[in-house]
Amino acid sequence: MHDSLLQSVQALQKSKYGKGNKGKLISVQNALNLASPLFASSTQTNGQSDKVISFRNVEQTEQIPQILEEFINNFEIQCLANNGASAKNYSLFSVTLLKIIKILDADKKRGLVSAHAINVLNQMFVKYPVEYKKVEIRDPLRFAFVITELVMDTERNLSKNYEFDEILLRQISPLMQRYYMKFDNALSQIIDEFNKMSKFRLTVSIEERHKEIVKIFLQYGMLHLSLDDKMSRAKNIIEKIIHEKNDSVTLEYYNVLKLCFSDRELCPHLIEIVKTADRSERRFTNTILDEVLNL
Repeated sequence: MHDSLLQSVQALQKSKYGKGNKGKLISVQNALNLASPLFASSTQTNGQSDKVISFRNVEQTEQIPQILEEFINNFEIQCLANNGASAKNYSLFSVTLLKIIKILDADKKRGLVSAHAINVLNQMFVKYPVEYKKVEIRDPLRFAFVITELVMDTERNLSKNYEFDEILLRQISPLMQRYYMKFDNALSQIIDEFNKMSKFRLTVSIEERHKEIVKIFLQYGMLHLSLDDKMSRAKNIIEKIIHEKNDSVTLEYYNVLKLCFSDRELCPHLIEIVKTADRSERRFTNTILDEVLNL
């Protein structure tokens, strides 16, 4: 099926129906080629090859969206059903989606395609939840980054904020929990790794909106930890805030801590932790402690 799609895109480039879209179709084919490892272990049924897809009656503006739909269907049938729903597979799939979507002109239609891509992922998650390996970080983080980019592409082109579905948040939650439990400044750590990671030959600059979306992901993950984990982690961050001498570093800790402030289960314990903690000599730190006491 994937091989058939590649052949179909190549044939379309050479036909009169793809004449005005040739440059974009070449980019689409390059993106699809990168996704080929997703289908490496798939075999044709009954030993027969799939037929080449005809684009004769497809408007040029609809050619790439239709190719995208074919790719989505192939991924679910050939990869998820046969090779599993690993974070690595979802990562490569979502990267390919993003690369193809960014080939389209930036307009409302592209925004709708990006929104559709996220909705498709949500539907897949219901049937095939993301499978995380115990120590895996790179592929899940890449996956989270691409989701962030798809959300931002939707927002830019539709001129409105995206409303997150809990299905999506649940898939990213395990990764966010790992970062929160491992790093005192989890938010800054994730953004720093976003900056350093490969951008898949896309022109991408990490913006404030990336940080805002990661906050949403991180806060959801933190909220769904056990109370013991939430208490121990919050206590550790508060101690870091009290003893830190650099206000800019203190601010990084605070940006993570305040994501806890909406957690009704945790807030009474935060207050008790601060009540029994030593005050700081630094005004900024004491302002943070006072804010916790007033929760």
